[in-house]
Amino acid sequence: MSRDMWLRFGIAGLAVFVAVALSQPNVAHAVRQKILKIAAKEQDTLDPHASTLGQTQQAVRLVYRGLTKFATQDGKVRTSSVEPDLAESWTISDDGTVWTFILRKGVQFHKGFGEMTAEDVKFSFERQLQRQKGMRFAKNLEVIQDIKALDPYTVQIRLKRYDPVFPLRMAGYQQGYIISKKAAEQFGHDAFGWNPIGTGPFYFHQHLPREKIIFKAFEDYHSRRPQIDEIHWFDVAEDATKLIGLEKGTFDIIIPNVVTAAIETQVNDMGAVFDKRGPGGQWKFFLNYTQPPFDDIRVRKAFMHAIDRQAIKETLFPGGLGTLATTCLPPGYFGHKPMTVPAYNPELAIKLLAEAGYPNGLKIDNYLITKSYAYPKIMVSVQEQLKKVGVDIDLQLVEHSTYHQNIRSNLNPFVLYIGTRLTDGDVMLSLFFHSDEAPDPATGNQGTNFAHYSGIDDLLEQGRKTRDPAQRERLYHEAQQRIMDDAVCLPLVNVPNMNARHPQRVSTPFDPEYGEYTLNAFYNFPELLKLINED
Repeated sequence: MSRDMWLRFGIAGLAVFVAVALSQPNVAHAVRQKILKIAAKEQDTLDPHASTLGQTQQAVRLVYRGLTKFATQDGKVRTSSVEPDLAESWTISDDGTVWTFILRKGVQFHKGFGEMTAEDVKFSFERQLQRQKGMRFAKNLEVIQDIKALDPYTVQIRLKRYDPVFPLRMAGYQQGYIISKKAAEQFGHDAFGWNPIGTGPFYFHQHLPREKIIFKAFEDYHSRRPQIDEIHWFDVAEDATKLIGLEKGTFDIIIPNVVTAAIETQVNDMGAVFDKRGPGGQWKFFLNYTQPPFDDIRVRKAFMHAIDRQAIKETLFPGGLGTLATTCLPPGYFGHKPMTVPAYNPELAIKLLAEAGYPNGLKIDNYLITKSYAYPKIMVSVQEQLKKVGVDIDLQLVEHSTYHQNIRSNLNPFVLYIGTRLTDGDVMLSLFFHSDEAPDPATGNQGTNFAHYSGIDDLLEQGRKTRDPAQRERLYHEAQQRIMDDAVCLPLVNVPNMNARHPQRVSTPFDPEYGEYTLNAFYNFPELLKLINED
């Protein structure tokens, strides 16, 4: 063989070697590995239907999808309309009570659990309607009469009545997520939470308790595969630690427990940005009017007049970090209408307490409050304000999961809560003010009607029957007025959802200033996030 022939052979051989080497999984993985690092709090489960904790609802967006998804309009994500996702189309009967969804063919579940079919959709909703242990969002599906799998790719859902909110209920959020029936039955209800199987852009890979959860890109995702290969979701309790990590590059995105003016300044100074999204959450107090001392409306009104909401807003949520709430149904929700909220008037509060039989004030022992987010800061401020009118509150700090258990066991006479729900008055008002949602340990009801209120049941039920949007809106206006008249809820502050992101390391296609509306503190479409300069 000539020297030239040996040379050509050697070059060809080298080319073959390189091609083979690059085709090996470990080498290719090392070359293109893109890891997005998020700092938040650890999840209690990855079963999307079984937890109301914010950090859980943030993370399950990576793993699951719904029949519909929030629509993108004019380059922005909205929560007022939907478009197809796992369902490619649907039809509606003339009376609006029968919805027939045609599923996308070939949609795969993670980890070899097979193709998604109508049976998985049926199972995902029925497990909630049957109120299996921990099914927190069943209320959002109670309008369903029955579900039929007409064939592997056709689901028919019959409603008890017309429901104008139904398309939103089918979106990939809380009750709308579709899970694998096979996986849920194989692992069992309790174990499924750490063996989650969905159809989303990322699949659950590993849980390192108190350290991080690892998600990996799903190669068979029915839409485009994510540009990111892995997401490492770190359990970081302290905001100061998150901020240091964001600046040094340990983290790319952080989810603060609470965004303060100091945190906003730090984020801006390091060249990071806040992705600010609505409609956000609303901090509010619910007063249990079925138990002393708040069974007396004079005490409830005294409580409201004793709290300086403006001071709380300016101290904890200055500038654009929050707006003073004017009603218990926040802006951005269908049916919102500003109301007259009791003004700060400590003298009137003292007078009302005396009239109610508490001339020397009153004491509330063992008031349990979570250590997390802005809860303790708000409660310490309120504690100081109430003390000025003779109300002494003994605060006891507990873990966030314990707080949720306690308030659903009616251990606090009044409850501080922040909530975000599907953006319609029927959903928000029903979950927080319909009598069916009053928590009751005896029956296992885990609802969020912490006031145990029943004063707007009739209006909500009327609203569910009408197809006239203007009439529905008027009913929700009246409902908000009744809630204020009966003094069972004190709205405090509306706050946007805010994540801090380093734009030199990770990008999103949506404008940071309300370009992507979400219903919880993360991204609707995490698969669209991209790492920068990570090749």
